[in-house]
Amino acid sequence: MSSPDRMPWGFVVALSTAQLVSYGTIFYAFALFIEPMGQDLGWSKSELTAAYSSALISSAFFAIPVGRLIDLGHGRTIMTAGSILAALLLALWSQVESYPLFVLIWIGMGAAMSAVFYDPGFAVLARRLGFFARRGLTAMTLIGGFASTVFIPLTHLLIEMFGWRGTLLVLAAFNLGICAVVHAIWIPPHQKPAPHAASVHSGTSPAPHPRHLLRRASFWLFVATSVAQGMISTGLPLHFIPILTEKGFTLEASVAAFSIIGPAQVAARLAMAFGEEVLSLRALGVLTMVLSVLAFALLPFIPPGSWLVAIFAGVFGASNGMMTIVKALLPPELFGRDNYGAIQGMIATPVRLAMATAPFTFGALWTWWGGYGAVLVACFVMALCSLIAFVLNLALARKT
Repeated sequence: MSSPDRMPWGFVVALSTAQLVSYGTIFYAFALFIEPMGQDLGWSKSELTAAYSSALISSAFFAIPVGRLIDLGHGRTIMTAGSILAALLLALWSQVESYPLFVLIWIGMGAAMSAVFYDPGFAVLARRLGFFARRGLTAMTLIGGFASTVFIPLTHLLIEMFGWRGTLLVLAAFNLGICAVVHAIWIPPHQKPAPHAASVHSGTSPAPHPRHLLRRASFWLFVATSVAQGMISTGLPLHFIPILTEKGFTLEASVAAFSIIGPAQVAARLAMAFGEEVLSLRALGVLTMVLSVLAFALLPFIPPGSWLVAIFAGVFGASNGMMTIVKALLPPELFGRDNYGAIQGMIATPVRLAMATAPFTFGALWTWWGGYGAVLVACFVMALCSLIAFVLNLALARKT
């Protein structure tokens, strides 16, 4: 056991590595299976992505009970079971021939996502780390931020070597042999909060379910901010390259700009780690929303071929990366430290539902407008509304 006054880096790195593998094999790898599955099974891209969206919808309904179970000390069981479920579903996916079964697999994958992605990982870390939570959660997002960097080229290579069905079995093995093992070994059974993480709740049992937050305007303002930013972060990347090519950029320049987003996310999170003594979480939250507004205020005025598109991609990526940490760390400061997992689940439920609709909403706006102008206006409006809602939230939080 580590001293309560020392950061348990082995625990943090182990769970963060599992996050990298979970996101890489479940979230990022999916895009690489669209083409070979479409050719092999005759399913359209819209059919394949619709199944994926069903996972986001499914995960929304598991978010609150999963968070509550982690608050009760069952993080080890939840995350281990989630990794085993992900492995089983990936293996079943490798044998799929029926589209209805494929949809059911991804509905089940939503349950796995809700048990192994950032929200449960953050809840387990926060429960263990207490005063060190900000540093640990930032480290988790830094390591997890390389999931696409590692698994997109790796999955591409595996598909070339073993085909899409064989690759899914390899990814299943990653979830079983790495993630499930890490969760089973490193997360303590019936995990108790660290002494310095103790909440203001005086009893030995967990605090009552935080339903009272549903009556607070500040809570819904934070949810509104998270929903708007979630829709942008999910919808824009899928349309990023078409937006730039429509504006007159070459495909090569558009891809190069897109490649900046990931490193910008990681760089911004790293800056937050080093700047934790300089800016408060509330100030960092305001900065996050301001960067989002600036990105979409800049984009319409960038001429084709201009290097300024790199600034847009960098600012957007930085805001996106910072938002992950703001959503993880600010709710305890605003809404209390009791029931971290349940509160995160309450926030995640509407956010994931909105994220599931974002790609189709952006596509519908493109069809209605006949171009991406309406999509860019919508992104700017959502970014501006998220900033206003966030500032109002902070103002109300000071009064309570």
